[in-house]
Amino acid sequence: MSLLEPLTATQVRSPRKGTVRPMTGADVPAVARLFLKVFRGADKPADQELQHYLCTLALASPSHDETLCTHVYEQQDGRIRSALLAVPMRFVACGTVLPGRLLGVFMTDAEKEAAGAAQLILALRPKRADFAFCDSASPTSRDHLLAIGGRSIPVQNLEWVRSFRPAGALAWRVAERFLGGRRFGLSILIRPLDSLLRRRLPAQDAAEAGAAEVVEMSVPDFLVQAPRLVAHYAVRPLWSEEELSWLIALAAQNTRLGIFTIRGVVDRAGAVIGSFVYYAAPGRCAHVLNVLSLPGRERAVLDAMFRHLDQTGHVQARGRAQPALMAGLSLQRWLVFRHRAFVVALTRVPEINDAIARGDVYVGGLAGEDWSRLLGDFH
Repeated sequence: MSLLEPLTATQVRSPRKGTVRPMTGADVPAVARLFLKVFRGADKPADQELQHYLCTLALASPSHDETLCTHVYEQQDGRIRSALLAVPMRFVACGTVLPGRLLGVFMTDAEKEAAGAAQLILALRPKRADFAFCDSASPTSRDHLLAIGGRSIPVQNLEWVRSFRPAGALAWRVAERFLGGRRFGLSILIRPLDSLLRRRLPAQDAAEAGAAEVVEMSVPDFLVQAPRLVAHYAVRPLWSEEELSWLIALAAQNTRLGIFTIRGVVDRAGAVIGSFVYYAAPGRCAHVLNVLSLPGRERAVLDAMFRHLDQTGHVQARGRAQPALMAGLSLQRWLVFRHRAFVVALTRVPEINDAIARGDVYVGGLAGEDWSRLLGDFH
């Protein structure tokens, strides 16, 4: 459920209906109410927590720019019936720093009008040298984006799911879906079954025995290491200290998924070869946002990460697939891939489109929407 691309003028007016324009602070209550109606089925004013979160997400990015920010469709009567959330993020593309943005939640009050949705979609067409992307597109949104020049990033449409304790993972899913998260002693009952399954399955060889281990990594250290660990991609987030700090602070608010955690991966000499960012939830599922690695060390980083998540008591882990990770992921036992959401990029820069075609692009996680509370919070 995403879209978006820059407008060349501050406003785009439909001759009969209304105006597409940048969102302002005064629009927050109306946009928050629209969000609740479209995605939560509740036609009521939003509380202050949701309004504050939307305001921060849409208007407080260090890279905020009116041409790249969230846009709304205002009817002639002044009411907002459609909105398209976006988070500006600077990217490095083929050696050049350029404005980018994450295309997020697209919402329209279909009961009231459809002109606003059409006007917002028409405003998405790439018009200059920048980079927009969406990693949560529905099939309909994907079709709209491709129709206006978007390029799909197929591998990242997939989510990997790695089970450490299959019976425990099944019990957790049942409890989450049908029992409101309460397991009523299921964990104790299925623990012997998991022990039996783990004993019967042969131990998996590490990529390189003892080649890598997981260590604590502070936020300041991550701010230094993260740009270095994605520097080999032709298209990647700039991740300046200010912007990455802001993203981390927002991601850490999503406590519904667990405790926001950063870990480093080091080689035998103690040098950092990778890092991973996830929501820790022992006894439940670890939601992995990012797996960062020096080129050629992906398998060792993945092996160390999965070993750590297993040892810390998670029944399962899940995260986004990426081309560079596929070889290492494919060697894991009890791991499956499934469709998550469509990932699509929009740009008119030929070099970026070439990089997308060969999979030489890094988006997702902190450079994506998986951390947003809007995906599963504010009920």
